[in-house]
Amino acid sequence: MQQPRYDSVSVALYDPVALNRNATRNVLYSLGFREIESYAALDDLRRAMATRDFDLVALEGASGEDPVYDFVRRVRRGDIPCNPFAVVVVTTWLPEAQLVKKVMDCGADDLLTRPFSTAMLGERLRTHAHARKGFVVTADYVGPDRRNDASRPNSAKLISVVNSLKMKAVEGKSGFEAQQAIKAGVSEGRRSVNEERMRRAAFQIGVIAGFVHQQTSQPDQVVRRADLEKIIQTARELETLSRQEDAVQALQTCETIIDVAEKSLNGEDLSQNSQILVRLSVALQVTLTPGSEAGQFRAELDETLNRIRARGRKA
Repeated sequence: MQQPRYDSVSVALYDPVALNRNATRNVLYSLGFREIESYAALDDLRRAMATRDFDLVALEGASGEDPVYDFVRRVRRGDIPCNPFAVVVVTTWLPEAQLVKKVMDCGADDLLTRPFSTAMLGERLRTHAHARKGFVVTADYVGPDRRNDASRPNSAKLISVVNSLKMKAVEGKSGFEAQQAIKAGVSEGRRSVNEERMRRAAFQIGVIAGFVHQQTSQPDQVVRRADLEKIIQTARELETLSRQEDAVQALQTCETIIDVAEKSLNGEDLSQNSQILVRLSVALQVTLTPGSEAGQFRAELDETLNRIRARGRKA
Protein backbone atom coordinates (compact mmCIF):
# COMPACT_ATOMS: atom_id res chain seq x y z
CA MET A 1 0.00 0.00 0.00
CA GLN A 2 1.48 3.32 -1.12
CA GLN A 3 2.56 5.64 1.67
CA PRO A 4 0.37 8.77 1.53
CA ARG A 5 1.87 12.27 1.44
CA TYR A 6 0.00 14.55 3.81
CA ASP A 7 1.77 17.90 3.37
CA SER A 8 -1.09 19.43 1.33
CA VAL A 9 -3.94 17.88 3.38
CA SER A 10 -6.01 20.38 5.35
CA VAL A 11 -6.75 19.31 8.94
CA ALA A 12 -9.16 20.70 11.54
CA LEU A 13 -8.28 19.62 15.08
CA TYR A 14 -10.73 20.18 17.93
CA ASP A 15 -9.93 19.42 21.56
CA PRO A 16 -10.89 21.60 24.56
CA VAL A 17 -7.85 20.36 26.51
CA ALA A 18 -4.63 22.06 25.41
CA LEU A 19 -2.38 19.15 26.45
CA ASN A 20 -4.37 16.66 24.36
CA ARG A 21 -4.68 19.09 21.48
CA ASN A 22 -0.94 19.68 21.32
CA ALA A 23 -0.21 15.95 21.60
CA THR A 24 -2.50 15.14 18.67
CA ARG A 25 -1.05 18.01 16.65
CA ASN A 26 2.48 16.69 17.24
CA VAL A 27 1.51 13.21 16.10
CA LEU A 28 -0.10 14.60 12.95
CA TYR A 29 2.97 16.73 12.28
CA SER A 30 5.24 13.71 12.62
CA LEU A 31 3.13 11.92 9.98
CA GLY A 32 3.77 14.76 7.53
CA PHE A 33 0.72 16.99 7.99
CA ARG A 34 1.52 20.68 7.74
CA GLU A 35 -1.83 22.44 7.26
CA ILE A 36 -3.26 21.92 10.76
CA GLU A 37 -5.77 24.34 12.30
CA SER A 38 -6.41 23.83 16.03
CA TYR A 39 -9.59 24.79 17.91
CA ALA A 40 -10.35 24.77 21.61
CA ALA A 41 -14.06 25.54 21.14
CA LEU A 42 -16.55 23.71 18.94
CA ASP A 43 -18.19 26.99 17.92
CA ASP A 44 -14.85 28.20 16.56
CA LEU A 45 -14.53 25.03 14.51
CA ARG A 46 -18.07 25.44 13.22
CA ARG A 47 -17.32 28.99 12.05
CA ALA A 48 -14.09 27.86 10.40
CA MET A 49 -15.83 25.03 8.53
CA ALA A 50 -18.37 27.49 7.17
CA THR A 51 -15.62 29.37 5.34
CA ARG A 52 -13.24 26.58 4.27
CA ASP A 53 -13.26 22.86 3.59
CA PHE A 54 -11.10 20.41 5.51
CA ASP A 55 -9.96 17.00 4.29
CA LEU A 56 -9.56 15.53 7.78
CA VAL A 57 -11.38 16.49 10.98
CA ALA A 58 -10.13 15.16 14.32
CA LEU A 59 -12.31 15.73 17.38
CA GLU A 60 -12.04 14.77 21.03
CA GLY A 61 -15.14 13.06 22.37
CA ALA A 62 -16.25 12.57 25.96
CA SER A 63 -19.01 10.56 27.57
CA GLY A 64 -22.41 11.98 28.42
CA GLU A 65 -24.07 14.64 26.30
CA ASP A 66 -20.96 15.83 24.52
CA PRO A 67 -22.06 18.08 21.60
CA VAL A 68 -19.33 16.59 19.39
CA TYR A 69 -21.56 13.74 18.23
CA ASP A 70 -24.44 15.97 17.21
CA PHE A 71 -21.93 18.22 15.46
CA VAL A 72 -20.63 15.32 13.34
CA ARG A 73 -24.20 14.21 12.61
CA ARG A 74 -25.07 17.71 11.39
CA VAL A 75 -21.95 17.80 9.21
CA ARG A 76 -22.91 14.50 7.58
CA ARG A 77 -26.50 15.62 6.99
CA GLY A 78 -25.35 18.86 5.36
CA ASP A 79 -26.81 21.08 8.08
CA ILE A 80 -23.45 22.82 8.46
CA PRO A 81 -22.17 24.51 5.27
CA CYS A 82 -18.96 22.54 4.67
CA ASN A 83 -17.66 19.40 2.98
CA PRO A 84 -19.93 16.75 4.56
CA PHE A 85 -17.65 13.95 3.37
CA ALA A 86 -14.42 14.91 5.15
CA VAL A 87 -12.76 12.01 6.94
CA VAL A 88 -13.77 12.33 10.60
CA VAL A 89 -11.78 10.73 13.42
CA VAL A 90 -12.92 10.91 17.04
CA THR A 91 -10.37 10.50 19.84
CA THR A 92 -11.21 9.73 23.45
CA TRP A 93 -9.86 8.62 26.81
CA LEU A 94 -13.08 6.74 27.64
CA PRO A 95 -13.94 4.03 25.09
CA GLU A 96 -16.99 2.85 27.01
CA ALA A 97 -19.83 1.12 25.13
CA GLN A 98 -22.19 4.11 25.16
CA LEU A 99 -19.54 6.42 23.75
CA VAL A 100 -18.54 3.93 21.04
CA LYS A 101 -22.18 3.67 19.96
CA LYS A 102 -22.50 7.47 19.78
CA VAL A 103 -19.39 7.70 17.60
CA MET A 104 -20.62 5.01 15.25
CA ASP A 105 -24.16 6.42 15.08
CA CYS A 106 -23.10 10.01 14.35
CA GLY A 107 -21.31 9.06 11.13
CA ALA A 108 -17.66 9.36 12.10
CA ASP A 109 -15.16 7.27 10.17
CA ASP A 110 -13.10 6.10 13.11
CA LEU A 111 -12.52 6.10 16.87
CA LEU A 112 -9.08 6.12 18.49
CA THR A 113 -8.49 5.51 22.17
CA ARG A 114 -5.87 7.62 23.92
CA PRO A 115 -2.99 7.26 24.29
CA PHE A 116 -2.43 6.29 20.67
CA SER A 117 0.87 5.96 18.87
CA THR A 118 2.01 7.67 15.70
CA ALA A 119 2.05 4.27 14.01
CA MET A 120 -1.54 3.53 15.00
CA LEU A 121 -2.91 6.85 13.74
CA GLY A 122 -0.81 6.52 10.60
CA GLU A 123 -2.23 3.07 9.86
CA ARG A 124 -5.83 4.20 10.37
CA LEU A 125 -5.40 7.24 8.13
CA ARG A 126 -3.65 5.18 5.47
CA THR A 127 -6.70 2.89 5.40
CA HIS A 128 -9.09 5.85 5.05
CA ALA A 129 -6.94 7.34 2.30
CA HIS A 130 -6.75 4.12 0.27
CA ALA A 131 -9.89 2.14 1.09
CA ARG A 132 -12.48 4.32 2.74
CA LYS A 133 -15.96 2.83 2.99
CA GLY A 134 -18.80 4.17 0.88
CA PHE A 135 -21.67 6.02 2.56
CA VAL A 136 -25.16 4.79 3.36
CA VAL A 137 -28.26 6.78 4.24
CA THR A 138 -31.07 5.66 6.54
CA ALA A 139 -33.84 7.56 8.30
CA ASP A 140 -31.46 8.59 11.08
CA TYR A 141 -27.94 7.99 9.76
CA VAL A 142 -25.64 9.38 7.09
CA GLY A 143 -22.11 8.07 7.09
CA PRO A 144 -19.70 5.21 6.32
CA ASP A 145 -21.24 1.83 5.60
CA ARG A 146 -21.53 -0.24 8.80
CA ARG A 147 -23.45 -3.15 7.34
CA ASN A 148 -21.11 -5.61 9.04
CA ASP A 149 -22.91 -4.33 12.14
CA ALA A 150 -26.05 -6.43 12.56
CA SER A 151 -27.89 -3.46 14.07
CA ARG A 152 -27.76 -1.62 10.74
CA PRO A 153 -30.24 -2.37 7.94
CA ASN A 154 -28.67 -4.13 4.96
CA SER A 155 -30.98 -2.67 2.32
CA ALA A 156 -29.36 0.76 2.27
CA LYS A 157 -27.92 1.90 -1.05
CA LEU A 158 -24.15 2.34 -1.07
CA ILE A 159 -23.10 5.83 -2.18
CA SER A 160 -19.61 6.64 -3.39
CA VAL A 161 -18.60 10.03 -1.99
CA VAL A 162 -15.61 12.25 -2.64
CA ASN A 163 -12.54 11.54 -0.52
CA SER A 164 -10.41 14.66 -0.60
CA LEU A 165 -7.89 13.01 1.74
CA LYS A 166 -7.23 10.41 -0.96
CA MET A 167 -7.17 13.02 -3.73
CA LYS A 168 -4.40 14.95 -2.05
CA ALA A 169 -2.45 12.30 -0.13
CA VAL A 170 -2.57 9.42 -2.62
CA GLU A 171 -3.46 10.85 -6.03
CA GLY A 172 -1.24 13.89 -5.59
CA LYS A 173 -3.81 16.49 -6.59
CA SER A 174 -3.10 19.97 -5.30
CA GLY A 175 -3.95 23.60 -5.80
CA PHE A 176 -6.66 24.56 -8.28
CA GLU A 177 -6.93 21.01 -9.67
CA ALA A 178 -7.75 19.59 -6.24
CA GLN A 179 -10.09 22.43 -5.38
CA GLN A 180 -12.17 21.94 -8.54
CA ALA A 181 -12.26 18.15 -8.23
CA ILE A 182 -13.33 18.34 -4.58
CA LYS A 183 -15.98 20.95 -5.32
CA ALA A 184 -17.48 18.80 -8.09
CA GLY A 185 -17.29 15.67 -5.94
CA VAL A 186 -18.97 17.33 -2.97
CA SER A 187 -21.75 18.66 -5.18
CA GLU A 188 -22.44 15.25 -6.72
CA GLY A 189 -22.19 13.43 -3.40
CA ARG A 190 -24.46 15.92 -1.66
CA ARG A 191 -27.08 15.45 -4.38
CA SER A 192 -26.90 11.65 -4.10
CA VAL A 193 -27.17 11.75 -0.30
CA ASN A 194 -30.08 14.20 -0.39
CA GLU A 195 -31.96 12.10 -2.93
CA GLU A 196 -31.52 9.00 -0.78
CA ARG A 197 -32.54 10.91 2.35
CA MET A 198 -35.70 12.00 0.52
CA ARG A 199 -36.55 8.44 -0.49
CA ARG A 200 -35.93 7.20 3.05
CA ALA A 201 -38.11 9.96 4.50
CA ALA A 202 -40.93 9.15 2.08
CA PHE A 203 -40.75 5.48 3.05
CA GLN A 204 -40.72 6.35 6.76
CA ILE A 205 -43.89 8.42 6.32
CA GLY A 206 -45.58 5.42 4.70
CA VAL A 207 -44.58 3.07 7.51
CA ILE A 208 -45.88 5.39 10.23
CA ALA A 209 -49.07 6.09 8.30
CA GLY A 210 -49.58 2.34 7.95
CA PHE A 211 -49.50 1.95 11.71
CA VAL A 212 -51.89 4.86 12.14
CA HIS A 213 -54.33 3.22 9.73
CA GLN A 214 -54.20 -0.06 11.63
CA GLN A 215 -54.83 1.80 14.88
CA THR A 216 -57.96 3.38 13.40
CA SER A 217 -59.26 -0.03 12.29
CA GLN A 218 -59.28 -1.40 15.84
CA PRO A 219 -61.87 0.11 18.21
CA ASP A 220 -59.80 -0.54 21.34
CA GLN A 221 -56.74 1.26 19.98
CA VAL A 222 -55.96 4.97 20.30
CA VAL A 223 -53.99 6.70 17.56
CA ARG A 224 -50.63 7.85 18.87
CA ARG A 225 -50.44 11.61 18.50
CA ALA A 226 -46.66 11.26 18.36
CA ASP A 227 -47.00 9.22 15.16
CA LEU A 228 -48.86 11.99 13.37
CA GLU A 229 -46.39 14.58 14.69
CA LYS A 230 -43.52 12.45 13.39
CA ILE A 231 -45.12 12.33 9.94
CA ILE A 232 -45.36 16.13 9.93
CA GLN A 233 -41.78 16.56 11.15
CA THR A 234 -40.43 14.12 8.53
CA ALA A 235 -42.47 15.76 5.77
CA ARG A 236 -41.14 19.18 6.72
CA GLU A 237 -37.56 17.89 6.55
CA LEU A 238 -38.34 16.33 3.17
CA GLU A 239 -39.91 19.63 2.09
CA THR A 240 -36.63 21.43 2.86
CA LEU A 241 -34.61 18.88 0.88
CA SER A 242 -37.06 19.14 -2.02
CA ARG A 243 -36.47 22.89 -2.18
CA GLN A 244 -32.71 22.40 -2.08
CA GLU A 245 -32.85 19.90 -4.95
CA ASP A 246 -35.51 21.88 -6.86
CA ALA A 247 -37.82 18.84 -6.82
CA VAL A 248 -41.10 20.64 -7.52
CA GLN A 249 -43.41 17.63 -7.67
CA ALA A 250 -41.97 16.17 -4.48
CA LEU A 251 -42.37 19.54 -2.78
CA GLN A 252 -46.04 19.70 -3.71
CA THR A 253 -46.63 16.19 -2.40
CA CYS A 254 -44.92 17.09 0.87
CA GLU A 255 -47.22 20.07 1.29
CA THR A 256 -50.23 17.80 0.79
CA ILE A 257 -48.87 15.27 3.31
CA ILE A 258 -48.42 18.00 5.92
CA ASP A 259 -51.93 19.32 5.30
CA VAL A 260 -53.53 15.85 5.63
CA ALA A 261 -51.48 14.97 8.73
CA GLU A 262 -52.33 18.27 10.44
CA LYS A 263 -56.04 17.65 9.81
CA SER A 264 -55.59 14.19 11.30
CA LEU A 265 -54.04 15.72 14.41
CA ASN A 266 -57.33 17.52 14.89
CA GLY A 267 -59.18 14.20 14.70
CA GLU A 268 -60.58 14.62 11.20
CA ASP A 269 -61.27 11.43 9.21
CA LEU A 270 -58.39 9.50 10.77
CA SER A 271 -59.04 6.23 8.95
CA GLN A 272 -59.44 7.81 5.53
CA ASN A 273 -56.57 10.26 6.01
CA SER A 274 -54.15 7.54 7.10
CA GLN A 275 -54.92 5.63 3.90
CA ILE A 276 -54.34 8.82 1.91
CA LEU A 277 -50.99 9.32 3.66
CA VAL A 278 -49.87 5.81 2.73
CA ARG A 279 -50.82 6.43 -0.92
CA LEU A 280 -49.05 9.79 -0.90
CA SER A 281 -45.93 8.13 0.52
CA VAL A 282 -45.94 5.57 -2.30
CA ALA A 283 -46.54 8.30 -4.91
CA LEU A 284 -43.66 10.30 -3.47
CA GLN A 285 -41.30 7.32 -3.68
CA VAL A 286 -42.27 6.78 -7.31
CA THR A 287 -41.60 10.48 -8.02
CA LEU A 288 -38.18 10.23 -6.38
CA THR A 289 -37.22 6.98 -8.14
CA PRO A 290 -37.59 7.34 -11.93
CA GLY A 291 -38.53 4.12 -13.69
CA SER A 292 -40.08 2.55 -10.60
CA GLU A 293 -43.61 1.30 -10.05
CA ALA A 294 -45.99 1.92 -7.17
CA GLY A 295 -46.54 -1.80 -6.59
CA GLN A 296 -42.97 -2.47 -5.51
CA PHE A 297 -43.03 0.31 -2.92
CA ARG A 298 -46.40 -0.75 -1.54
CA ALA A 299 -45.14 -4.32 -1.21
CA GLU A 300 -42.01 -3.11 0.59
CA LEU A 301 -44.12 -1.02 2.96
CA ASP A 302 -46.35 -4.00 3.79
CA GLU A 303 -43.34 -6.25 4.34
CA THR A 304 -41.71 -3.69 6.66
CA LEU A 305 -44.91 -3.19 8.65
CA ASN A 306 -45.29 -6.93 9.15
CA ARG A 307 -41.66 -7.28 10.20
CA ILE A 308 -41.91 -4.47 12.76
CA ARG A 309 -45.16 -5.85 14.17
CA ALA A 310 -43.48 -9.25 14.55
CA ARG A 311 -40.75 -7.59 16.62
CA GLY A 312 -43.33 -6.41 19.10
CA ARG A 313 -44.82 -3.04 18.17
CA LYS A 314 -48.57 -3.17 18.56
CA ALA A 315 -50.88 -1.09 16.43
